[in-house]
Amino acid sequence: MTLLSFVYLIASSLLLSNIKLAEERNVHQSVNEVLQEHNKIADDLSYVNIGWSEWDTTYHFIQNYQEADSTEDLKQELFPNRRFDLAVIFNKSGRNIFAKEWDNTSQKTLPIPSVLAKQIYPENILVQYPNTGKSVSGIVTLPEGTMLISSLPLLNNQGEGAIRGGLILGRYIQTAEIVKRISDSESLTESVDVHSINEKQMPPDFEEARLALSDKNSIVVRNLNDQKVAGYTWLKDIYGKPALLVRVEKDRELYLQGKKNLSYLMIFLTVIGIIFSSAAQLLLQQLITFKVKRKESEARYRIVVSQASESIFLVDAETKHFLEVNTAFEKLLGYTLKEILGLTLNDILVENSEGHKQYLHYISAKAEHFTCEKQYRSRNGYFVDVEVNVNLISYAGKQVFCHVVRDITNRKQAEAALRESEQRLAWQANHDSLTGLVNRRKFEQHLEQALNSAKVSNVQHSLCYLDLDKFKIINDTCGHIAGDELLRQVTALLQSQIRTVDIVARLGGDEFGLILNQCTSDHALIVANALIASIRAFQFVWEDKIFKIGVSIGVVAVNGDSPSLINTLSAADSACYTAKNQGRDRVYISQLSDCNIAQHNDMQWIKQINKAIEEDRFCLYYQSITPTNPQTLRSWEYYEVLLRLRDESDKIIPPMEFIPAAERYNLMQLIDRWVIKTLFATQGQYYRETYAQYQNVGGFCLYAINLSGASINDEYFIDFLHQQIKIHQIPPQVLCFEITEIVAIANLAKVVAFIDEFKQLGCSFALDDFGTGMSSFDRLKKLPVDYLKINGGLIKDILTDPKNLAMTEAINQVSHAMGFKTIATFVENAPIFKKICELGVDYAQGYDIAIPCPLVIPQLHRQGLILSSVSDKSSNLKYMTNN
Repeated sequence: MTLLSFVYLIASSLLLSNIKLAEERNVHQSVNEVLQEHNKIADDLSYVNIGWSEWDTTYHFIQNYQEADSTEDLKQELFPNRRFDLAVIFNKSGRNIFAKEWDNTSQKTLPIPSVLAKQIYPENILVQYPNTGKSVSGIVTLPEGTMLISSLPLLNNQGEGAIRGGLILGRYIQTAEIVKRISDSESLTESVDVHSINEKQMPPDFEEARLALSDKNSIVVRNLNDQKVAGYTWLKDIYGKPALLVRVEKDRELYLQGKKNLSYLMIFLTVIGIIFSSAAQLLLQQLITFKVKRKESEARYRIVVSQASESIFLVDAETKHFLEVNTAFEKLLGYTLKEILGLTLNDILVENSEGHKQYLHYISAKAEHFTCEKQYRSRNGYFVDVEVNVNLISYAGKQVFCHVVRDITNRKQAEAALRESEQRLAWQANHDSLTGLVNRRKFEQHLEQALNSAKVSNVQHSLCYLDLDKFKIINDTCGHIAGDELLRQVTALLQSQIRTVDIVARLGGDEFGLILNQCTSDHALIVANALIASIRAFQFVWEDKIFKIGVSIGVVAVNGDSPSLINTLSAADSACYTAKNQGRDRVYISQLSDCNIAQHNDMQWIKQINKAIEEDRFCLYYQSITPTNPQTLRSWEYYEVLLRLRDESDKIIPPMEFIPAAERYNLMQLIDRWVIKTLFATQGQYYRETYAQYQNVGGFCLYAINLSGASINDEYFIDFLHQQIKIHQIPPQVLCFEITEIVAIANLAKVVAFIDEFKQLGCSFALDDFGTGMSSFDRLKKLPVDYLKINGGLIKDILTDPKNLAMTEAINQVSHAMGFKTIATFVENAPIFKKICELGVDYAQGYDIAIPCPLVIPQLHRQGLILSSVSDKSSNLKYMTNN
């Protein structure tokens, strides 16, 4: 009987719950019908008033409103024989020409209510049709009462002509009239009551409903008693603000019928209870007999259950049928005990999974003990990776395999994710993330192979250097997103025009490289002209704009007489530059006399670099690095020192324009030394003061300096650095030297020795641009750095490229496991900053944090404004940027 009572409680609860939902839906429908009827009332007023707005008299009056006779005519036409309490006529600029209210008592016109007069101005929705031509109707709440109002554009008798203004007609309406109009509707049979929200004394149920109503909860349903249920809602004015509170009452027919059905259910369950009690007496004896038979089986099963922390099951060694399973194994595969005892081992094995053949061999050979990894198929079809420990035992007079199973799905997924991350890192090291083409590093490897094959096999190839024309216009006009999309479309166009044996790469910005394998210069000219024609015919569409672009191409023959890789690539770059100088959108084939053009351009840079060092025209910039943990900001200062060159016309030149030439002609040592000398000489006192003050408050200050591979390989550079630190008394703890990943791997032994030398003094080290050159983390273990800067190419697309997100997450996790702090570069906006914070990256650097600024001697501490007083990122960065 207890069970039947429980059934009754559940059934009554479900029935009443469903009745409540149905009742609420019914009330909602009735309330919505009331709202529709209210809207019809407003629409009817607009329909009636159309005749007054499309009237030559008002149309003429608004054009010649100075005429007093016309004003009197309007009064006679509109008042007093019409059902209007108010009329307003305004011109196209929103100025009131006629605005009167009719007083039935005195039979005279009065000024319109001041509250309404203030609402008649050009930006108000009542005065919109000179521009939109749309009418407005509805209610307006005034101190004098609730007014039903209609506002229409002024036209001539034919409803045509230019809109010269608008006509507003209104009449006061009592809540009783609203109730009558709504209740008289043929579609409504419910009782309706309306109260103004300005009433001081409302019925209690109206007051409670008003407090419960909101924009999200526009209809409130309340039970008045067992017989009635009511729905409440707002009637809003023309501005969408609540004006009237409506109650719609309905009979609770569903509720009363539900209570009657529950009484029938109680009678039915009582009869069932009597029958069930009689049957239970008969079944009890059979149950006792069944328990006795199961007792021996349960005793054996308790041995298995005692090891319930692992999934365990027994299968017949001959038939492979399941004999016993524990609860853990049922949960692992999602089967019930009854379902799995009807299966065989073959039903859950995944064929061709790792270790499958070995597992079947052991089972067929009846090996006494073995361990292997397998995959089982769960009830829902998913594969579960497991490690099984199998023993052949005797059970109930037969041989069975006892399986002890451990779920290793998470471990397998982690291993797969790590392998995928390493593959992505390997791909990223050789490809451009935007276009998917090989990058400059990989392209140079292909070019080196082409040069070697030309010399060894006496074959000829062609190298093409492509530079898009008018790309900067699109990039500057429409933004970087449009520029990126243009590069992707141009990439697809280039790939469609070349053979599969050719190599196309993005070398940077809007520059592309193309190796035409086993292709003479004459045929390369044909291919290049075809590319120019295709790009010339290409149209780039962005939003509502259409752009045409071009391309300048330099072609260099790759044969047995070709110079080194650098000189060959420089010759192609120079040939492309010549094509641009000759008018753009054309091909220039480098001649033998052009071989020295690239060297000539480099020599111009070398001359300018040496002169800049002599005339002290290099300048230092800095860019702040911020921690992602806001609490760290209170006692923090960390920035990277950047280099710029000021040419003879005082124009600031970014490093990527002169650094490549400096690297090719071994000038980086001189530049690095200039940076360190200048930085230490101008900032030495500030570094000492900063370090002392931050030490007092337990804070943190660090200033990052980039070092080139040439300086690392310079055997005298270590002594020079020691000397400069000593001369300027720089606290080593404030210095952090940044070395790029490519330099570190290429000079691993020297980099490790260099790091060990200066870490003993207290200096820190950061591995820069990580993610561009490494295909695994193995070598990272050998570099004792403190910080790892994640390559900006991964960070800038982290929100749109799932691969970049996965790689960034993997780099961050591995770095933390090795004890490194991570820094995300190219943090260009707030969403990127939020994402790296979620990933747990320690620091951020980029335009969202701070833009690079000229480095001058800071006066922060001399003015008593130490950074530890700054409590948030935005104020800290603002202060540093402005100084």
